[in-house]
Amino acid sequence: MYKGYSWSCSDVLSLLSVQFNPNKEEQTIYCPFCGGKRFGMNIKKGIGHCFNCCETADSASYYAAHTGLSLNDARNDIRKRLNIPDEKGNLPERMVYKEETQEELAPIEVRDRTYRAFLEELILSQKNYDNLRARGFTDDDIVAKGYKTFPSAENTSFEDLCRRLLNKGCTLAGVPGFYKNTKNEWTFVRLTPGIIIPQIGIHNQIEGFQIRKDDDLRREYDGELEAKIVWFSSKGKSHGTGPHVTVHIATDFIYYRDKKQYEPVLHGNKVTLTEGGMKADLCACLLDNHASLIAVQGVHALNPLKEALIALKPFGLKTVNVAFDMDYLTNKNVKEAMEKVTALIKELGLEYENLMNWEYKQKDESGNEFFLKGLDDYLAFQQRGIKPVIIKN
Repeated sequence: MYKGYSWSCSDVLSLLSVQFNPNKEEQTIYCPFCGGKRFGMNIKKGIGHCFNCCETADSASYYAAHTGLSLNDARNDIRKRLNIPDEKGNLPERMVYKEETQEELAPIEVRDRTYRAFLEELILSQKNYDNLRARGFTDDDIVAKGYKTFPSAENTSFEDLCRRLLNKGCTLAGVPGFYKNTKNEWTFVRLTPGIIIPQIGIHNQIEGFQIRKDDDLRREYDGELEAKIVWFSSKGKSHGTGPHVTVHIATDFIYYRDKKQYEPVLHGNKVTLTEGGMKADLCACLLDNHASLIAVQGVHALNPLKEALIALKPFGLKTVNVAFDMDYLTNKNVKEAMEKVTALIKELGLEYENLMNWEYKQKDESGNEFFLKGLDDYLAFQQRGIKPVIIKN
């Protein structure tokens, strides 16, 4: 049992027909968030983490993601299906679980068109605009990156918005985030409002969305805040689709009319590797777009990174600069993942450079100590006219 639940993780996985070894405490299983098979679950503790998309879940939230239910409804559903009595000893009404029809992932051309039309229907709230400006983005940067605010169901009719997209000729089937409600109407998932971060592929097309939830609106479950950044996904919902977990490319693009597509410009035949789409966007902007960056969704997400590096080699890629957050110095798991990234880069015949050469602890203009965690922090600090302390080799 875990977190006071009256069921085991094995019970939940069996309900979902997920393949697992009941005699092995830690193992990798199907991930309900990204659809991969690298969700590391501790069967005894009933909690796990996906090495592909970096989502974390206990047995109840794993069930919720798999079925498309809210966390509270998922808990109730588990109790009913396992016939677990309530506090008064009353047995619940038995339910029959019905697996929802899922749509195959739509081609990138379809997703890109639908997502761009979706963004045109939205605005950027003043709060989110102020947040982006405070981070160092200019007005032009914000427009170029396509940042918008994920809407609240209180202020927006999700069904009406979907009807407008359909009237524009957009396809919603197979586009992660969209699904059909109980009235057979197209709608999209309800999420805590925040900033939509378009995930851009090597041909300047939107592969998917990540949502960075507003800190003041994040909800608490079992004493823990919900995940800050999530994929726009309708996995488990009727005619829904799971996210296409990929890397995000932050660089310039050139459109070739003869090829009818955009191609990336790799400045100096190099890319800089970091974590998180918004961080990569900001670093590119702070460097006046004279650098090309790749953002992975966590240092463990090796498969999407490998695919991206192979795809970029025909465009002149020679060197990969690694600039993950400095917590690799104190986090054993991050350090081990870093070593795997380094090995992957060399395996692909690319040059490797480590940009994380600054002191973790710095001092500001007043002499106060603080920590420079990521490349974005480093560049913002440098722009203030202060030269960060570099580690001596």
